Amino acid sequence: MQLVGRCILFYVIIVTALRLMGKREVGELSVLDVVIAFVMSELLALSISNLDFSPFKAIVGIGVLVLLQYLVSWICIKSKKIRDFFEGEPVCIIYKGVINQKEMLRHRYTIDDLLVQLRSAECFDLSEVEFAILENSGQLSVAKTVHCLLEYPFPLISDGIIQKKHVLALGYDEKWLYEQCLQLNKRPESIFIAMWTKEGLFVIDKQC
Repeated sequence: MQLVGRCILFYVIIVTALRLMGKREVGELSVLDVVIAFVMSELLALSISNLDFSPFKAIVGIGVLVLLQYLVSWICIKSKKIRDFFEGEPVCIIYKGVINQKEMLRHRYTIDDLLVQLRSAECFDLSEVEFAILENSGQLSVAKTVHCLLEYPFPLISDGIIQKKHVLALGYDEKWLYEQCLQLNKRPESIFIAMWTKEGLFVIDKQC
């Protein structure tokens, strides 16, 4: 009965912890999420298998992990550099129909992996692909040429911060981006996200 009681207790605790950590934790695990999940499972296994181990210790440990995840998530929202460190960055595998073989090699991503994920996205012809982005989760996001209005798949401004490497990748500089913003009567720091499309700069303003 003590074992059954602990199983029920920790079932409730782990579900509550996952809910507090956010919906994203269930479907898309970052490196930090996986580490925390492993540590949580070890604490639970120890407490359930060893009845002499106080369940209070496991509860305290899980509470510390949830708090740590909450604090890191909050910091990641405020800083893209820290977010990239913990979660990684998406990679453009196909750019305007051209396969980036160097990035595939760097990420140990084979042509078979690419073709399988393209077929999963209902894309059987490579010539139909405008952009293919390998996400942090390992999923491939595909934009077909016929439907794509983007000229570049990554944001030039994210949460009010100019993404210099993306601007340079387009062959421009920050001065050019400022001029584009001024044409829309915007300043970069007031923009939540800015994407470069075939019709020009598309922006969404910050609301908080």
